Amino acid sequence: MTPSESDLRRGMAVLDQFREQIEALAQQQEIIRISLEEHLRARETLTRYREAGRGAEVLVPVGANSFLVAESKDVDRAFVSIGSDLIVYDDIPKQIERLDRRIKSITEAANTIGGRLAELQRRAEAQGAAVQDLYERIQTRGAPTGRS
Repeated sequence: MTPSESDLRRGMAVLDQFREQIEALAQQQEIIRISLEEHLRARETLTRYREAGRGAEVLVPVGANSFLVAESKDVDRAFVSIGSDLIVYDDIPKQIERLDRRIKSITEAANTIGGRLAELQRRAEAQGAAVQDLYERIQTRGAPTGRS
């Protein structure tokens, strides 16, 4: 194997690593997107429930776009997870503040991953162009000249 062929193989291996990293980051980005949607939905539900007032008929989301009809009772407090399977019964405004902090953190994580993903894609494109260029040079060198 010539040095150029060895360089080509190394370049292709690096390109494959970039692609694997891009795929992993894209999966992380999707998980973060789903988490963000869930937190936004929780904040919206708590806000609307509180605004509906005591004794109002409300739709309560139970997941998978399914809802129950319920009558609001205590519109000032709610049960909300604080992590590690711990749930607190606290004032809705405090719960909304807690959710807002989480939303901010999740949004920052999404932005960070988006930036890393864009950088990796840029580097992968540059690596792909370099590999393509090296491949074409190897092909040109190995091509028959047509002379007898």
